[in-house]
Amino acid sequence: MAVRLSKVFGGSAESWLVQQAHYDLAQVRTNQLKLKRLVLA
Repeated sequence: MAVRLSKVFGGSAESWLVQQAHYDLAQVRTNQLKLKRLVLA
């Protein structure tokens, strides 16, 4: 998806991935995105 966004809107695919990561972290910090703990066997 990042590659497609970079082709359509410009910028690099890496910059789009960084923006998505920042958004995801902000969602977690404001508790708008619920996470479940991963249980390893």
